[in-house]
Amino acid sequence: SRAETSLIACVDTTGSATPQPILSINPQLDASLPYRNLAFYVISPVADSDAAVEEHRAFLGERGMVGRVYICADGINAQVSGTTKQCEEYRGYCHATLGAGASSPILFKEDPVPELSYPRLRVKHRRLVSQTADEGGRDLRVDLADRGVDLTPEEWERMLASPETPIVLDVRNDYEWDVGRFDRAERPSPSTFSESDENAYGLPADPETREQTPVMMYCTGGIRCEYFSARLKANGFKKVYKLQGGIQHYGNAYAKEQRAPPHWQGSLFVFDRRNTVPLGGAESNVVGKCLHCGSPTETFVNCGNIDCNKLHLVCKACLPVTGGFCCEPCSSAPRRRPLADPALTQGAPPGGADPNRLSSIKPRNIGRKEFDVDAHGYREGAQ
Repeated sequence: SRAETSLIACVDTTGSATPQPILSINPQLDASLPYRNLAFYVISPVADSDAAVEEHRAFLGERGMVGRVYICADGINAQVSGTTKQCEEYRGYCHATLGAGASSPILFKEDPVPELSYPRLRVKHRRLVSQTADEGGRDLRVDLADRGVDLTPEEWERMLASPETPIVLDVRNDYEWDVGRFDRAERPSPSTFSESDENAYGLPADPETREQTPVMMYCTGGIRCEYFSARLKANGFKKVYKLQGGIQHYGNAYAKEQRAPPHWQGSLFVFDRRNTVPLGGAESNVVGKCLHCGSPTETFVNCGNIDCNKLHLVCKACLPVTGGFCCEPCSSAPRRRPLADPALTQGAPPGGADPNRLSSIKPRNIGRKEFDVDAHGYREGAQ
């Protein structure tokens, strides 16, 4: 049967003709939980980015919300956490201040969570996504007025089954693909999105072939596809499509069926303390594999060598043996974390020390470059 999309329109109390925002939720999650994770982006001109940064920082800070918000002339990219009421207020604030200039209705994705999912609040004047640079170090800017076509979850499914067999691109980081991906999407050859370009994905170089080749792409929430689709359009690709709202919105659209969405394998990597979440309304099949033994796992850990810090998958059997190190040389590196406490989450609870940061474990009187754990030991309480 066709999936039902769980979309709830927010109420516009301004009386304006601004397109109504959309709230995408997973009804299978526990709505009684005290907190919410709210993720969204808006492609909308921001006349004074510095002023907008201060305004959003004040709005969120007054409410005790945490998370990451990046604002630039192109718009805003936000992942924040707060109470149900706080997130509702922030949705209304962003709709009122950014909605009128947006190219489409704002699509808010919200999850109930048991605790705040970020260690602190960071609101910065910064590009919405990491972008590649040319040989001179200059940013490769794109024209966001000419982006790929949005596909609803249902349209995405139909196109995946198309006899045209379009190219399917995962435009995330490689470790995100490791734990969950769509059928037919190969592991990204660039290890990070900032290294992505059409050559790295092996896309056709012939101008006529580019015009005729359909390309589908997806990412976590949709923002990376906005930029990468615009880049492909600028480089001669005509049939460029992107998954509306990203994997998060796609999963929510199938949640009422209480099953994992079709054509998706594994779980979704998220950039907060949860690390991975299932998609749809059923338990996900585990496709992640331990870096050391290849056993199924969805446990991520940053390498215990702080100068490496590689985020990798490790199983329960290998974790105590490896201590969270990705390889043998890292296990004897001078700046390494305590073996007894490999960090299994991204960031600490709000107000807590982050075990992934060197400043949390080295003695205060020793500089970062001078620190050698074998010579200086750990800060008291860090072991």
